[in-house]
Amino acid sequence: MTAKKMTHNPELDLVLLGHVERLQEALGELLVGVYLLGSLAIGDFDATSDIDFVVVTAGEMSESQVEKVQSAHNETYWQNFRWVKHLEYSFFPLNTLGHQSSPFTKYGRAQDENRDLWYFEHGSPTIERSDHDNSLVVRWTLREKGLTVVGPEPISLLDPVSPNALREEIQLSLLGWGDELLKDSEPYRNRFFQAFIVLHYCRMLQDLNEGRITSKREGAQWAKSNLDSKWIPLIEYCWNDRQDPEIHISQPAVAKIFQQVLAFVEYCVAQGAKVNVS
Repeated sequence: MTAKKMTHNPELDLVLLGHVERLQEALGELLVGVYLLGSLAIGDFDATSDIDFVVVTAGEMSESQVEKVQSAHNETYWQNFRWVKHLEYSFFPLNTLGHQSSPFTKYGRAQDENRDLWYFEHGSPTIERSDHDNSLVVRWTLREKGLTVVGPEPISLLDPVSPNALREEIQLSLLGWGDELLKDSEPYRNRFFQAFIVLHYCRMLQDLNEGRITSKREGAQWAKSNLDSKWIPLIEYCWNDRQDPEIHISQPAVAKIFQQVLAFVEYCVAQGAKVNVS
């Protein structure tokens, strides 16, 4: 593979390109392309960001190919670079990529196991099955904003996602995840999610209203201008806290702040439910 500049960080480029070479060796002709997503594609990538990408394959991976991918991941994961512990990515067979699917329905979270993809969770050393990336948000981001590491341009791989379809998925996710959060917040009661939840809901409300995917920074600015001004101190607190590169799920949430976070989620769910997506 020819060396290329993918990001503003030479060390991260080295990690990404080296890892993609290992994936090419593991998958051979099955590999179609590798595409950067998340903040690397949308904007506002910083030291606390995940390294989000998808690997598109011509078909499902065999058991032996999954084992080779795991070995490739191991080789990258144990290198002495900070970025190797921040990779997060899924493997999308072309036929699955072409079939639009969403994580929530009007009846709650989708339960179809056929939605699951092979997936490495952020910072995980082990491949698993998950529907984490099987969404219209990911498809929209891939087609409209995805950065090609190797392979054809993503616009050639899938049909466009209509603004209304995108908005419908965002609304269902905003309401569905909000319902889960308000029923059981304990898994998220830590410093990382304390900030993430607020900034993610800011962004989801903007995206719901505009029918496109924005960055956390843009979402926070939009929310401060468009939501009740009483939430501005919480949004600013969470934005500033997120800038600490040491922020982690192992750190406890601030009890007073987390109660405000849950109140903000309740407010955002009410606001999101009012939006007409038809």
